[in-house]
Amino acid sequence: MRIYNPLEKFGLKDTVAAFSARLDGNMSLSYGDTRDSLENRKAFLSAIGIDYRWLACAKQVHGKNIEYITEEQKGSGALDYDSSISDTDGFITDKKNIPLAVLTADCLSIFVYDPARPAIAILHAGWRGTEKNVAGEGVRKMGERFSSKPKELLVGFGPSIRSCCFEVEKDFKSNFPFGLVERGGRIFMDIALINREQLKTSGVKAENILDPELCTFSQNKDFFSFRKEAESAGRMISVIMLK
Repeated sequence: MRIYNPLEKFGLKDTVAAFSARLDGNMSLSYGDTRDSLENRKAFLSAIGIDYRWLACAKQVHGKNIEYITEEQKGSGALDYDSSISDTDGFITDKKNIPLAVLTADCLSIFVYDPARPAIAILHAGWRGTEKNVAGEGVRKMGERFSSKPKELLVGFGPSIRSCCFEVEKDFKSNFPFGLVERGGRIFMDIALINREQLKTSGVKAENILDPELCTFSQNKDFFSFRKEAESAGRMISVIMLK
């Protein structure tokens, strides 16, 4: 099992952060073949010191609602989808031993760490969430709840569909002033680039944003891709926890 830690280069000692790959199996309890999903979660999370029964998961809706998580929400969505926290695309917390999770298969997961509090966030950014600036909202919420300073935040990205493969309609030009690439009369979107720019606009330093540049579509043998696999696509899990 290979463990991808998007914050590894920062050398954090009090935080666990990781995202899964195809080899780890489907992590969703509602998409793809879910028969082994709980066992997949258990195996992957135990390898990084997390009890899968502790997870806080969301019913993601491609919005920008971000919830503050405490002990009361610990385990929400861990064992069944119905108990997941509704209408949410991000979590923040300053509580220890509460793993926050989002599930993706082309969308971008964003890991955020505030060393001063300390506090953490996990965000789910597809093109709709990106259009609503869920990344900027995450920075704002951390400032509001924890007095986090954007320039001190450390950020890591998970895998996502990249501009090499993510073709969009031409009218996207009116919604996204940057992050679109035109090739041969076709328009392609770079979700990671747009979120990076939104984070920088919110005050996060460019050197504090780590991007592994992994494409879920072109590297489909390693990651799930909804665009490539449609309804049969499983989901990767992205998880972060304060120790």
